[in-house]
Amino acid sequence: MGNSFGRRRRSQTTAQHNLPKPDDIPEADAEHSFKSPQIEVDPTPDQPSQRQPWRAHHVTRVPSAGLQAGSVLKRKTKKLKEIYSLGRKLGQGQFGTTHLCIEKTTSEQYACKSILKRKLTTEADVKDVRREIQIMHHLSGHPNVVSIIGAYEDAVSVHVVMELCTGGELFDRIIQKGHFTEKKAAELARVIVGVVQACHSLGVMHRDLKPENFLFVNKSEEAPLKAIDFGLSVFFQPGDVFSDVVGSPYYVAPEVLKMRYGPEADIWSAGVIIYILLSGYPPFWAETNEDIFEEVLQGVVDFESNPWPSISDSAKDLVKRMLVRDPRKRLTAHEVLCHPWVQVDGVAPDRPIDATVLSRMKKFSAMNKLKKMALRVIAESLSEEEIAGLKETFKMMDTDNSGQITFEELKAGLKRVGADLMESEIYAIMQAADIDGSGSIDYGEFVAATLHLNRVGREDHMFAAFSYFDKDCSGYITRDELQQACEEFGMDDFKLEEIIQEVDQDNDGRIDYHEFVTMMQKGNAGFGKKRLHNIFMSFGLREAPKL
Repeated sequence: MGNSFGRRRRSQTTAQHNLPKPDDIPEADAEHSFKSPQIEVDPTPDQPSQRQPWRAHHVTRVPSAGLQAGSVLKRKTKKLKEIYSLGRKLGQGQFGTTHLCIEKTTSEQYACKSILKRKLTTEADVKDVRREIQIMHHLSGHPNVVSIIGAYEDAVSVHVVMELCTGGELFDRIIQKGHFTEKKAAELARVIVGVVQACHSLGVMHRDLKPENFLFVNKSEEAPLKAIDFGLSVFFQPGDVFSDVVGSPYYVAPEVLKMRYGPEADIWSAGVIIYILLSGYPPFWAETNEDIFEEVLQGVVDFESNPWPSISDSAKDLVKRMLVRDPRKRLTAHEVLCHPWVQVDGVAPDRPIDATVLSRMKKFSAMNKLKKMALRVIAESLSEEEIAGLKETFKMMDTDNSGQITFEELKAGLKRVGADLMESEIYAIMQAADIDGSGSIDYGEFVAATLHLNRVGREDHMFAAFSYFDKDCSGYITRDELQQACEEFGMDDFKLEEIIQEVDQDNDGRIDYHEFVTMMQKGNAGFGKKRLHNIFMSFGLREAPKL
């Protein structure tokens, strides 16, 4: 995936629990992080958290367009382009872009994350960027944390130059090897929890531990695994209590959802990763994010289904003690590293884990990127008449005319159109609409989400979308054509085979028009699909043609 980019903000909450079987992993979006509006709590341990209403006037706006060089980093820096030349784009996010960058004097390659200052519209945004850079410097030197090389600022952007990781994500490496043992899982667990211990000992809570945030430095067999993306990380003091809901659906700790937590939440997330390493699927899962959170809060962890009977008792003991819901009874990072299963030359057996674990892991980690891109193509090709109502609704919600609908704007806009929703339902709409995982909804995403939830799929729309991918008009979408589309959308291409396999019904290695339409007509595993359909029907597509 390359170096991760973007300070992704998102939040969800709870519902019921009809679970599919482990071999039927749902499409719920585990890839994206979320962050809710920050909510104050009483830090006294014996008092319950009291939720305070969020108010727009609590946010300090800053004149982002007029920010001067040095206004974010609070110091004058050298000019980035005097030292580095920028190469190809590696990633795209809400606040800017990550490029390959090459140091001119040494030809060394790095990743450069350029954060657009005009996107930093509040004082909190500015502080977030400043804190992320401070934390990366604070953790500098740890062998399993991505190294920051330097930070630069000009009138337009803040540039963070860091170590380039080209070896791919944790799960992808395991899947590609096709062979995995408990001993190897224990070795990876030792690295992951070692990063957690280093963070906690230095007063840092990561708050977004997940497999996607661990990359290998290069593709060699012995390449080190590195933790990346500290955009949601914070400094903490012993006894601090946090209340803002952040993280990623499958990995978030129950106390985070209850808005009263500390560094113990990182141990929970690490425990979830280890559970997946051993079984191929997450311990708490369902078809929707809301249902996932209900399972996190109340569900029973399965240690009975395959492959758990063949997993060592020591491994199961460790995971159980990391996934204790009471954070006071949960193992610390140091205690995890002292556990017999994790230690070097410990008790973890060297026998292969069941092959079905790898196939489950492959399905769990693969996202249907083609469908998301196709919806965007359809949305951008519609006539003005077809989406006139949507444009007006988008303008109404985008109160600061930024071209992006934030969580707060969506919440206020839904209220204005008469949608009486719980906060968890609003978070779910953000999840459904935010195609690129940026934490806000741009116009194209807004139209695409509305189209999908209203089942707008006329033949001409479908064919136009298919033709976008079928560059040579052969009647098939090939791997090369899909790779070209991914590059145009700023998406990584490391899962192209998985994308094709999800759609390719006749196993000829390409996607024909019938397979494409079948994919588009399948419902997403999203929260409250019928409820969201009714909400979006009020956005101006009451006469929309049906599939």
